[in-house]
Amino acid sequence: MNLLLIHQNFPGQFRYIAQDLSRSQLHRVLAIGRDSAPGLPGVPLVRYRPARESAPQTHGYLKSFEDAVLHGQQVARLLLNLRSKGYRPDVILAHPGWGESLFAKDIYPHVPLIHFCEYYYHAKGADADFDPQFPLGLDDASRLRLRNSQHLLNLEQCDLGITPTHWQHSLHPSIYHDKIRVAHEGIPSDELLPDPQANLTLPDGRTLRAGQPVVTYVARNLEPHRGFHSFMRALPAILAGHPQAQVVVVGGRSVQLQPPPQGCPQLAEQIAVGSGDRCPQGSLSWQSPLLRPPESASDFSGPCVSDIPLRIVVVAA
Repeated sequence: MNLLLIHQNFPGQFRYIAQDLSRSQLHRVLAIGRDSAPGLPGVPLVRYRPARESAPQTHGYLKSFEDAVLHGQQVARLLLNLRSKGYRPDVILAHPGWGESLFAKDIYPHVPLIHFCEYYYHAKGADADFDPQFPLGLDDASRLRLRNSQHLLNLEQCDLGITPTHWQHSLHPSIYHDKIRVAHEGIPSDELLPDPQANLTLPDGRTLRAGQPVVTYVARNLEPHRGFHSFMRALPAILAGHPQAQVVVVGGRSVQLQPPPQGCPQLAEQIAVGSGDRCPQGSLSWQSPLLRPPESASDFSGPCVSDIPLRIVVVAA
């Protein structure tokens, strides 16, 4: 079988299926990804870069759609080139979130197209307007509605969709529910196992060992979309109830999945510092040059915390 994988940040969610099938003598795996994609050893990767960025004069609600068209247009050019050289996939598996597979059916109309249906946006009840502290205005709600136009095209043209959880499945329009299958991404249980000898040396030199009470929070970025503010709100009660617990937070300082709330340009720092006055005295330590307490805490009012080795360590990824 010729399997074509399309993912802007390949391998992304396709890592394990790409690894497994590429080891087989029965399958040939080819991938398409952005020029910034990390790639995967053993899997040929055709890289691309959109011809340009969305135009400054494009309406703000339509910028993400224009960006998707530009990604899809460049991938279509790659597919045309592959087809001219005799390449024909038996199946195309694509993450459509960046628009890369928008025109795949125009190049290979009879090849089954499977979409990884990661998300469908809602102005309420999902990733937006879920916390009174971060209300969603009409402008952002309208932008999300238009952003779904791309996903409706993706749902209409794919032959089958897969999504990891029943909750993600429920977010998509009911008319497409029968078209989407729930298939969990799985857990590499041969790698993620209890290790009684495990230890972790923190940037300040302390070593945490298996058996110690440790609370962790790990995310690509420390932002409300990923629940960072809720985690920090809960820490005072956690530390009060478990005085010996160590807390390790790992994540970047960017806001990736939604615009930062107004007045919070350094959101991760402000959330963490705003929790400082509610955590036990001397319990927050910043251990990375990328992440430092700001001068003030703005909406997350509270005193800044000294950079001393203590029980909460924030490490910028």
